[in-house]
Amino acid sequence: MEFVRMGQTGLRVSRICLGCMSFGTGDDWRVDGEAAKKVLSRAWDLGINFYDTANVYSNGRSEEIVGEFLDGRRDDAVLATKVRGEMGPGPNQHGLSRAHIMWQLRESLRRLKTDHVDLYQIHRWDYDTPIEETLSTMTDLVSQGKVRYIGASSMWAWQFAKALYTSDVKGFARFVTMQDLYNLLYREEEREMIPLCKAEGVGLIPWSPTAAGILSGKYFENGKLVTREGDSKRISPGSMGHMRYVGKPQNDQIVGRLVELAKQKGATPNQVALAWLLKKGVTAPIIGTSKVEHLEEMVGAVDVKLTDDEAKHLEEPYVPQPVIGFT
Repeated sequence: MEFVRMGQTGLRVSRICLGCMSFGTGDDWRVDGEAAKKVLSRAWDLGINFYDTANVYSNGRSEEIVGEFLDGRRDDAVLATKVRGEMGPGPNQHGLSRAHIMWQLRESLRRLKTDHVDLYQIHRWDYDTPIEETLSTMTDLVSQGKVRYIGASSMWAWQFAKALYTSDVKGFARFVTMQDLYNLLYREEEREMIPLCKAEGVGLIPWSPTAAGILSGKYFENGKLVTREGDSKRISPGSMGHMRYVGKPQNDQIVGRLVELAKQKGATPNQVALAWLLKKGVTAPIIGTSKVEHLEEMVGAVDVKLTDDEAKHLEEPYVPQPVIGFT
């Protein structure tokens, strides 16, 4: 495993981050108990020290599983979680107000069986709470030692720029990472967000790096991406599931080139897709999986190196598309 600084901090994280959204109960693609622990244990053995979860994943169950696994290993792990989502029916049980953040950090620490979070991230922008309130609260938590660093997740670039500016002017803690949607089939973050992050020294830890499984090549048949009857895995209101990528000719071309290049390099399409992200300056793509064999495959991406020409070949068919807005 390779390790790299997380943004401009002195903290070093593995080049692969294990996303823990699949841990818990409630959906047919989630795993609980021993199945989840097997994935976590193998990730640890493979050298992954970076784990990302959120309070809303299975209503806290994901955090509990991660906390149970890291008990006795905590000092060697970089633990990230998030706050903003709805955690109850009350009017103050969601968002980024001081009240909600402080309540949910307390609950996250309890579930994670720890006294601090290494990276505490806001899970999208909160249009109802001034960013000054959110940042001042996060700053207090850093000062108290309950949070080491703060990060952000999918939002508009102007919002993130406003947050960074506010931190600089007010002397608040500064976001050190951005967790956004970025992969070979969705590159709109290259317009503004990624240049902003690179200019500001913010680490990139993208989610859905294999485009919800499309870049694995398993949906590629006879030169096209296809769906199968009854195959609706991970469809969501935000259309982040794999089917949003099907039906676009440019995606057929990109995946076709990806599959062919993978054969030439003796790698898998997933590995080449992740290697492309690492070449683009990403700190650590967040891979989510419920199977040990998939984890082992994707960790192998660290050993796959792409030339400039190979990366350009994969990128060439891409056609700009509407930016996905997250609320």
